[in-house]
Amino acid sequence: RGVSVRDGEHIDDAEMALQGINMLLNNGFKESDELFRRYRGQSPLMSFGASFVSFLNAMMTFEEEKMQTACDDLRTTEKLCESDSAGVIETIRNKIKKSMDSQRSGVVVVDRLQRQIIVADCQVYLAVLSFVKQELSAYIKGGWILRKAWKMYNKCHSDISQLQDAYQRRSSGNQDSLSADNANHNTPVENGVTAEALDRLKGSVSFGYGLFHLCISMVPPHLLKIINLLGFPGDRLQGLSSLMYASESKDMKAPLATLALLWYHTVVLPFFALEGSDTHAGLLEAKAILQRKSVVYPNSSLFMFFKGRVQRLEVCNLSVMVSDRSVSKSILAADSLFVLRSMRNTQ
Repeated sequence: RGVSVRDGEHIDDAEMALQGINMLLNNGFKESDELFRRYRGQSPLMSFGASFVSFLNAMMTFEEEKMQTACDDLRTTEKLCESDSAGVIETIRNKIKKSMDSQRSGVVVVDRLQRQIIVADCQVYLAVLSFVKQELSAYIKGGWILRKAWKMYNKCHSDISQLQDAYQRRSSGNQDSLSADNANHNTPVENGVTAEALDRLKGSVSFGYGLFHLCISMVPPHLLKIINLLGFPGDRLQGLSSLMYASESKDMKAPLATLALLWYHTVVLPFFALEGSDTHAGLLEAKAILQRKSVVYPNSSLFMFFKGRVQRLEVCNLSVMVSDRSVSKSILAADSLFVLRSMRNTQ
């Protein structure tokens, strides 16, 4: 999806946003910030990228001034992306009723979904900044913001999944089923929406959607029921599946989803010992992820950190195995000595 900017220049904002995040993760913090800020007024994605860099800067320093700047940047991005409250499916129907051409209708749908996802992302980061204040009112406000963000993620995820299903049915030639669905207004017409655009959007929403599922699933069982009653889900498998989908997409948050998976496999599993989890399998998965991404992030300090975590866990596991063998040998030797003494006593 191209975006027209000044001096007649055209950019692919999705590709450029991903480039900016990759630049950030490869230790190019300043270069990434300059890239996003250069185009932040031309595209919601680039505006969100600039706000995300500002958010990271605030979280690394905890300086009051930078935290306020991050809040202002995120709210600016929110305003840029704000749209009316009508659902995406309803918007598509209205466009069809107004007899818009198919290509324009598709562009409107993709842009609308992208803006809603960005608004939800901004709300999550605003909630985090609110929690940092460590005040009761801030906790309440942050919780309310998170609930709104979750509703948006859930709605966008559902809408994009419906669009993908409709696209697949149309591609497979099942015209009769598709016509019946359209006649009943059950499935949106995806005229002008490409499979590539839908895959990227699904990856975009899957990051926040999956992170919600994963984080809430780690809440203690006695609190999980209360959180579920407040409208937050907690399906760990769904969370991991969504993060994996996001990490393999071409969206700007794909690298962040990869980091989230590495964090889960190398930090959460070993330390929290979640019920039903396989630490060894998680370690193998983390090694596979690092190997796949080593070409893209050869000098990334974050990826080096997780590589170090994997190596340290391997050493710890090896030490445990050696220790277990030593203990087993000691027990066997003690048992043998006991048997010999018993035999002597009986003589």
